[in-house]
Amino acid sequence: MENTERFVVVPKSENGTARPPAGSYHRGMSKPNPPPGYYAGLTNLVLHPDVEEVKLGKGLVMRRTFAHFMISNTVAFRPPVAPGKHHGGPWKATTQGDGFDVFTEIYIPSTYKPPHGLKPIEVVRTLTCMLRLHCNPEILFLLEANHSLSAFAAVPDRDMIIRPIESTPHYIHLQMRDDGLEAAASRLMWVVQNWQTAVDLMGLQADFKLAMEAYELSTFVPSHALTLVSLWGALEALFSPSTAELRFRVSVLISSYLCKPGKARLEKQKEIFDLYDKRSAAAHGKPKHSELHLAQSYGILRAVLTQIIESKHVPTKDELNDMLMGVQ
Repeated sequence: MENTERFVVVPKSENGTARPPAGSYHRGMSKPNPPPGYYAGLTNLVLHPDVEEVKLGKGLVMRRTFAHFMISNTVAFRPPVAPGKHHGGPWKATTQGDGFDVFTEIYIPSTYKPPHGLKPIEVVRTLTCMLRLHCNPEILFLLEANHSLSAFAAVPDRDMIIRPIESTPHYIHLQMRDDGLEAAASRLMWVVQNWQTAVDLMGLQADFKLAMEAYELSTFVPSHALTLVSLWGALEALFSPSTAELRFRVSVLISSYLCKPGKARLEKQKEIFDLYDKRSAAAHGKPKHSELHLAQSYGILRAVLTQIIESKHVPTKDELNDMLMGVQ
């Protein structure tokens, strides 16, 4: 088990300055006419210039593309001329807008049937969460479509479906350490090798699904205090069967799950114990946490989710108690 990832909270970057945070450096050729299917456009994920596509397995493909998504709002100042009709003019564009560049898309063929009744959008959400876990926390699942974004300009309007999914800005901006291109490739390959396990667990384990969604959605919450409560609520669901002695029990069980017996486990327990104090203060309206505590909490949840996915198993309460007592 690798050490808990040390995140830092960073200021928001300017739009259009995304650099390649990760990539699979397996060269391949993209198809000139991508077939219809389910497509998802991602921001802040740029494949290496030598890479056209990455095969994920089960027919899913991640490939290079480009689209610029412009977000603007229009205001009308008159009521509709009749029920169901348009608002009267003039219309005015708001003075503030936003935009995102899409450099990568995920293709899901119609032949792929997700397990446990999941839908393609849920598979892409899981993949996006894993990419945030290991490649870049700023990645967004921006658009879903029924054609490749690379071919959309030629698609007749009557045949097109394209919808925004995650166009809300991040309120918390996390940054992972930059370990170079080789490490970036390794991070993306972790997603390629483990996404099917994560999708399976999302359909089977409600507590794992809650933890993944807490990690996935928490950066869109304006309040840091609510984010902290959300992250630790997910950890509680995984590691505490009751409400008694939550702080001690959660800290001991998480440290036992992440670390072998010894000094490292003791230090991890103390770190988690202190972070849980910050969670409790935030939950009771008297926050005492800093951005460092927030980043550490993300790191704890990331380490737990990573270990669950790699082991292909959510630990039971009996198994956690055995770990606590040193039973192998």
